[in-house]
Formats: sequence, C-alpha cells, structure tokens
Amino acid sequence: MTTALWLVLYGAVLAWLAPPVLRRLTGGGVSPSMGVAAWLATVAAVLAAWLAAVVLVVNATSNSILDGSVVTLCLELFGFSDHTPLAGRLGSIALIGGGLLTSAVVALRLGRCLAGLRTRSHEHAHAARIVGRPTDHPHVVVVEADLPAAYCVIGRPHAIVVTSAAVKSLNRAQLKAVLAHENAHLTGHHHHILMVLRALAATLPHLPLFACAHQAVAELLEMCADDTAARRVGTRPLLAGLLALAGHRPPVTEGLAAAAMAVITRAERLVTPTRRHVQWRHRALLVAAIATMLATPAFIQVLCHH
Repeated sequence: MTTALWLVLYGAVLAWLAPPVLRRLTGGGVSPSMGVAAWLATVAAVLAAWLAAVVLVVNATSNSILDGSVVTLCLELFGFSDHTPLAGRLGSIALIGGGLLTSAVVALRLGRCLAGLRTRSHEHAHAARIVGRPTDHPHVVVVEADLPAAYCVIGRPHAIVVTSAAVKSLNRAQLKAVLAHENAHLTGHHHHILMVLRALAATLPHLPLFACAHQAVAELLEMCADDTAARRVGTRPLLAGLLALAGHRPPVTEGLAAAAMAVITRAERLVTPTRRHVQWRHRALLVAAIATMLATPAFIQVLCHH
C-alpha cells in the first residue's frame, strides 16, 4: 500500500508540475521529435503510475478480504515509525469498488471521446472526397473555396484537402512543399497521437498536464512535419507556402493544417536552424529527463521495500 500511495503522489506531481518544465525544455523546437517523446512519456508515466497504484490497492485489499489480514500503511518515509492499519473488510471492499469504478468511468469516457473524434474525422474525409475533385497525388482532393488553406484528416482512405484558392496562390514548388508537410502528418500517424491527447484533455480537463499536452505536442508535430517537408522539397518553398497560407484554420478540429499553428515560431526556426551540437546536447538532456522520469517508479518500489 505504501508503494501505491507513492505512485499516486508521483503521478500527481508530474500532472501538476511537469507542464511548465516541459514547455521550457521543448518550446523552442530544438529537437521536436524528442520533445514529442518527452511529453508522451510524461503522460504515459502519469497514467501508468496511477494504474499501477489501483492494481496494488486492489491486490492488497483482495488478499486482506480472503485471508482476514489487516492492510497496513508504512509511514516511515513520511517521518513516522509505525505501520498504520487501514480499513477493515468493509473498507477493503469499498477501496476495491472505488478504484475499479473510477478506472472504469475514466476508461469509458476516454473510449467514447476517442470514438467520437475518429468518427468525425472519417466523416469529414469522406465528405471531402465527395465534394472535392481528385488529383493525381495520392489522398489529395481540391475543394472550391475562396480562402487558401491546406489540411489533412484521417479516414478510409485519408484525405489531404487543398482549397482552390490555395492552388491558385501557390506555385508548383510551394504546393509540393505544403503537400509534403501534410503527407508527413499522415505517414507519422500524428492524428492518432493528437486524438489520444484530445480525448485525455476532454476526460480529465482539470489536470494541467492533460489540459495543455495536446497544444504543446500539436506545435511540435507541426515542426516535425516541417522538417520532413524541408528535407524533401527545400526550406524556401516550404517557408513561402506556410506564409501564403498563414492564418487559415481547418474546418474541423481533427484536421492538421500546414499554416494554422505557431507559424511565426516555425518560420523563425526554418530561417535560423539550430546548430547540430546544440541539437545533440538538447537531445541528451531530454533523454536524461525521460529516463529519470521512467526510472522513478522503480526507485519508489525499491525504497518502499527497503
């Protein structure tokens, strides 16, 4: 039970205190892929810690019910010397019920939200293929609209939607760069990552980590797509394409638009790339932070059984 308590506290500390630290470490986009990994590892660590705590509580209280033993909590790590007995048989049943019920409610809400996001994205991709005209490029359809925009949504099949105004305003190289950016989102499964984070934010909106992880990761994924497009087509056409489309958001929240988020920061990053030695130093720092964060539950386990 002591381990379970520490895991709950550890998850709470990460959920409330990690976001500002992560923003400082990853906000500049020095290494966006590692930044995404850091955010996702933190989210996974919080969920895993709390899930492990529920499992430990259920296991301990189940054993107490079966063999009549008393569940105790060691408070040495909190400055006390004794083992404190917890609830009896009825209390143990209440703990099991509460833990399982809370987990089931969160899982159900999360599943419903994910299903809704996925359905809306698929419906939009299907509608775009009906309304738009197909092109020779895989997944790309052109939709008549007065505002220049380009975005992608997942479906069966996926759709990269480009407005007719965007086709007119972009030259061939710029359009190729924008399409490479959108294709990078699809091949990188960025939509799936953001759907999970959106669902977590909707399910647990009062936890700072889940509330802001989606926005932070979305910006980093845009930078990842920028890097992929710049390698394939070049920095100049990509930058020109982003500036030409800047400010126009996709009509659905499930879509990822090339120029709808943090355009100025991304443009500055493309114009003045970070030096390689700074990138490696930053990656090493993020790897160390991720390793420490993931190793802490094991340290708690050892400490509680010392």
